[in-house]
Amino acid sequence: MKESVQNPNGILSFAAPYRGKFIVCVCELLLSGAANIAAYLVVADIFTKIFADTPLTSAYILFAAGLALIFMLIKNGFEYLGLDHSHGVAFSILADLRQALAQKLLKIPMGSVRKRGHGEIKKNFVDNVEEMEVILAHMIPEGIGNITSLVVAIIALFLISFKMALGLMGVILIGMTAFMLMFIQGVKKMKAYYAASKSMNNNIIDYINGMEVIKVFNQTATSYKKYSDSVSDFKIYTADWAKSSWKYTAVYKVIMTSPLLFVLPVGLTLYTGGRLTIGALVLSAILALSMGGPLLRLMSFAPSVAILREKSAHITAILKEEELSQSSKPKIPEHYDIDISDLYFAYTDKNVLEDIRLSFPQNTLTALVGESGAGKTTLARLLMRFWEYQTGEIRIGGICLKDIPFDHLMQCISYVSQDNFLFRMSIGENIRIGKPDATQEEIIKAAKAACCHDFIMEAPQGYDTVVTASGATLSGGERQRVTIARAIIKNAPIIILDEATSFTDPENEDKLQEALNKLISGKTVIVIAHRLSTIVHADQIVVLDNGKVHKTGKHLELIQTSEIYRHLWNAHENIAGWSIAVGGDTE
Repeated sequence: MKESVQNPNGILSFAAPYRGKFIVCVCELLLSGAANIAAYLVVADIFTKIFADTPLTSAYILFAAGLALIFMLIKNGFEYLGLDHSHGVAFSILADLRQALAQKLLKIPMGSVRKRGHGEIKKNFVDNVEEMEVILAHMIPEGIGNITSLVVAIIALFLISFKMALGLMGVILIGMTAFMLMFIQGVKKMKAYYAASKSMNNNIIDYINGMEVIKVFNQTATSYKKYSDSVSDFKIYTADWAKSSWKYTAVYKVIMTSPLLFVLPVGLTLYTGGRLTIGALVLSAILALSMGGPLLRLMSFAPSVAILREKSAHITAILKEEELSQSSKPKIPEHYDIDISDLYFAYTDKNVLEDIRLSFPQNTLTALVGESGAGKTTLARLLMRFWEYQTGEIRIGGICLKDIPFDHLMQCISYVSQDNFLFRMSIGENIRIGKPDATQEEIIKAAKAACCHDFIMEAPQGYDTVVTASGATLSGGERQRVTIARAIIKNAPIIILDEATSFTDPENEDKLQEALNKLISGKTVIVIAHRLSTIVHADQIVVLDNGKVHKTGKHLELIQTSEIYRHLWNAHENIAGWSIAVGGDTE
């Protein structure tokens, strides 16, 4: 990606690599404006001769009409080229901008991503970026062309008749006053409008993602209060903004689109008083008539300035988010034991991890257990730098986590979470994410190891079967096994399994455990598990309690020494023997 894109000072910095193409677009639109004025001058000459009772020959009429036609063709031709080229440049810049946003999300902490919500991020990626097309393809190139045309027409009008020009400037001043009043009202309403828009977007995504729950609990679009309130608020703020602006909009649009109606009486008064020739009157009227289009076009851009500035600020805020720190002297670990010392971490003000001191030797399996909220997943995600820890140290192979290049760190770790997210692509491609250059044979081998080859082959197109969003067409256990196959094919030296076997079918659990045992050979493995029966043979079990290390040891040792672990184990055994009572009986 280009340097200016990597270090943005604002949205327009993304246009810097395309400066030359932008200049070409502006020149084409300037030529279009010049041809447009030339066509009006030809028409003015015709009317001047008519009003002056100058005889018009057929040859002159044909010549003038042909010349006006040529100028209009030139005008439209250059306008087409200018807009075509400006849109091409704009779409390239928008593609760069989306790429920069995507790269930025990879470099900032997950906390920064999550606090914005899916709705806001989607709005920035899709809606707000798309709105930048107005600036890049229209406001800049067309704006320069229209302003130049207006300046030339006004200068010409001052040269023809100072009083006519003053009359026109007075009309423009009235229209600009009405526009500025509308603009001020819009700025006052904008913050509340965008806050309502952000809330509605986030709630719409929640509504769609939670549709199954909403249906089960009979929550309609109206009765789901959070959704309906946000839609209603957005409607109120939108209507309020429009209501406060419409009267000013009506005034400036009437004045700006028809300057001739206001200038012509001045010209006729000067003409009848003998202070203006018929030729000057006609030329002034034609020039005033030619200014209506550019004036209205500029005014149509003007309300967008505040809107686009607000949207640009949201995009820029993401691009300026503080990134995960990178060492100026990056180091690559040669072995993969993990050491944590004096680690503290808080999402906001309250620590969720305190004074963590642990070692995860290479070629061993360590299990993290504890009640919900004890900090197991947070600790695992800190190892992948999803967040920056406040104090303390994490080392991999003796090297500080922050000194390891982020790309290399991600290559070193395979992470299988309980979310089991799959992309909207084929099953084979979802597995290949773990190793982009993997052959089909490697994909099949990984799928067999994860016990998912059989159900993949039963799918309509086998490994080419496209899964729907988040893999909804597969069962929870099937999605889980596909994500494990993805981790297997990556073959990273560090493996983190966050409830990775929670949806495993009973008939495949033994096979999957066998596959995982082969996968973890010679690697540093960290397992987060609620099903304690799956980690009784772990080399080390870490019991977390309210963000602190309570005890470490092996299964039998902790049964004797840790009340918390003993409670968890007893609860696990009770659940294993649990059944639903029917008619007061239990089995």
